Amino acid sequence: MNKKSFEKLVAGVEEFTPEVDGKDRRWAFFLKEGRRWTRLHVVQYEGTYYFSGSGFDSFEFPAQKSIDFAVEQRVPGWTKALAAWKKAVARDPIEAQSRLFRKLPLRCRMGVIERKNARILLPAWMPIASEFSAVEKKEILEILGRHSREPVASMTLERFLEYCRVAYAANPSTFRKSKFQTSDYRRSLSGREYYKRYADGRDGGLLKIAPQSPKAFERWYESGERSGCHPWEIYRGGNSTHIDLYVARPSYGKGWEVGLTAMSSTRMVETCRIARALAKAGLPFVVQDAESYIERLLDQDWVGIMPQDDQISYAWQSFPQEWGVRDCVHLDWFYEESAKPRLWLNRHLRWAVHWLPEEISAFLK
Repeated sequence: MNKKSFEKLVAGVEEFTPEVDGKDRRWAFFLKEGRRWTRLHVVQYEGTYYFSGSGFDSFEFPAQKSIDFAVEQRVPGWTKALAAWKKAVARDPIEAQSRLFRKLPLRCRMGVIERKNARILLPAWMPIASEFSAVEKKEILEILGRHSREPVASMTLERFLEYCRVAYAANPSTFRKSKFQTSDYRRSLSGREYYKRYADGRDGGLLKIAPQSPKAFERWYESGERSGCHPWEIYRGGNSTHIDLYVARPSYGKGWEVGLTAMSSTRMVETCRIARALAKAGLPFVVQDAESYIERLLDQDWVGIMPQDDQISYAWQSFPQEWGVRDCVHLDWFYEESAKPRLWLNRHLRWAVHWLPEEISAFLK
């Protein structure tokens, strides 16, 4: 690693006034390298500078591990671009910022667009509501809108597995095509058999307890044996792409709460079908994040737009919580997939998207 090159970059960053957040000092820049724009964030904490942004792997300096060679090759260009930015803001910081945002491509910025508009421009993207018939959609919206907190008076393993049986029977096609299947999906299996085939497998000893004993379930629940395990993950997936059917002590009274939860919109259709099946079976339950489900089904929520070089996975976490963003796209998708002409998109996307404020380091010490 060329240590002097990184030292020059740090010195260039330190020319600008940081934002102070507790012990953190923060800077944010948009840098032009030839024809490429890079968003660069720097956080300094207890003598270490942490660099992150678009189109490169995060790193720190002084480095605790090796820095990617491709990143190291770009550092002199960033230092040069910082010097040019310093020269511009020294003349007039307001004019410099105004000029930057006039030149900055929209694909480098974060924003939100109403799902109904995103769906018009990207008809094949996230066809959630179209997966249901009109009758199914009406029933599902009614179920989600009930906000029922009806507790279950007592819980046993047998009762939980009955919930699971209904949940698995709601989406047979999931398991016919699932990479997790051990054999072809079969109807009319018991809840235990389905659970053993298709749940996460790390049940924390749940399947070992006496199946018909409320006391046994309560002892297991209170024992902490399930800590670090996934007994409620009935449809396998990643950190945000699985479906949970959990049992918990409710905060609003005695008994037990059975809750259905799935964060990712890629599992919404399955989750809604599970909710419909549980309701038809007369099994009390709640749907976590029900209001967001309703908004997504009605195309009434906000979709995040991420900078082109940023990842979409988990990107919803980058938006203010009050926006309720659950799904994100890249602006370029509209140009690649929309039937609208490019000139039309150029004229209208600037206003159809609500662009989030950008934090820019534009004042010198």
